[in-house]
Amino acid sequence: MSFKELIKAELELIPEQELQKLYNIIKDWRKHNQENQDDLGALLANCEISTGIPDLSYQHDHYLHGTPKREIE
Repeated sequence: MSFKELIKAELELIPEQELQKLYNIIKDWRKHNQENQDDLGALLANCEISTGIPDLSYQHDHYLHGTPKREIE
């Protein structure tokens, strides 16, 4: 049984008046999760460094360790 199926089965057992509380918890969690993703994206953008080397991430072993450059696929 998948987690979605397990959750759906449990939802059937929860009294209607309690479902609003659960719904609010889920909405708050999703909002917080999205905010964390946005914060991470901003942090990564702030850490970006312009090196002038266009293939740095692809050829990092060459630039860091002196290995031969990889062929571009």
